Amino acid sequence: MHDDQVLFGNGERHARPIGVVEFMPGDIVAQINVYPMDVRHLEYLLPHQIRVWADMVDRIVITIDTHRSRSGRYRGTDYDSSLKALRRQIAVAQTQYPKLEAIEVDYSQKAREDVARYFFNADSIPVKAWDGGPFYAYFFGIYSAQARYVMHFDGDMMFGGGSKIWMKEAIALLESRPDIMLVSPFPGPPRVDGRIFGHQIEDGYQSVLEPGPSLAYRFSHASTRVFLIDLERFKSTLGTLPLLASNPLQKLKSWILGNPPEAREAEVILSHVLSTTGLKRIDILGSDPGLWGLHPPYRSEEFYQRLPEIVRMVELGNVPDGQRGHYDLNDSIINWTDQRAAARWHRRYYRLLRDRLGIN
Repeated sequence: MHDDQVLFGNGERHARPIGVVEFMPGDIVAQINVYPMDVRHLEYLLPHQIRVWADMVDRIVITIDTHRSRSGRYRGTDYDSSLKALRRQIAVAQTQYPKLEAIEVDYSQKAREDVARYFFNADSIPVKAWDGGPFYAYFFGIYSAQARYVMHFDGDMMFGGGSKIWMKEAIALLESRPDIMLVSPFPGPPRVDGRIFGHQIEDGYQSVLEPGPSLAYRFSHASTRVFLIDLERFKSTLGTLPLLASNPLQKLKSWILGNPPEAREAEVILSHVLSTTGLKRIDILGSDPGLWGLHPPYRSEEFYQRLPEIVRMVELGNVPDGQRGHYDLNDSIINWTDQRAAARWHRRYYRLLRDRLGIN
């Protein structure tokens, strides 16, 4: 097999065609979004994600976005070599887990029209959001899973708890509650008192403790990091999503970045729909031992070096008390001081301007 080929789940070196979504009523798929610059963490996180989800789903579909942003944090360096290494990693994983399918995002006009019509009732949607983040790729990934129940998550997510029935419980919750649109694992390793932190965002969305047999929180906003969606309910309840336009300041920033100015982020659109329709997202721990998610907010050389250790920590549940209740990997496990400083707005926009002007 050549470096630039992916061995797909059916043994052929091409993606299966994407057309009208026709899913089996009980088909459950874990769908993972990845990008070439994910290659260093995917080496450890893809096997981890397969261990977590393989027994709970019918298939795992990994969606590779090969569209490179011109500037900003989604541009990356060593792009071509990273893409080749990513394809090799996925091919190795497929030899160990035959139900793993790999699909590269299809940017053909036909595929873009199909995805745009399915989710937005539009002839076209932009490739990227105004900030250069993935947009079309998110919706293509969910669409290409070709399943009713799609458990979407990003390639950098980690999952602890170890429950093998969480998916069954999450689907049962969806079926019993018509007011729920999205279900996610619990946001971070649980505390004894059940409290969670870091979920109040600028728009005023809040988390509310949800009554029930399992520890859970109710949200009126979405996160594209991880969620389970019932596409049959989506089509029958909402039909399509609004294509929210970026504001004037974002349009200016998009010009600086060299990105399409048309659309807000996928997460913002989903949050808008939840908040305006009364539909909810529920993050549920589930029956003991439960299932929870953890997300690394930054990258550093220390993070990559310690990632095998962190994965073991998460899988065993041996996390420090300071991490409990937090869905972002925090300083109780790894010191992010330098990364937080680098992410301050004036430093970010200085780098963006240099990118735009082609200054190395």
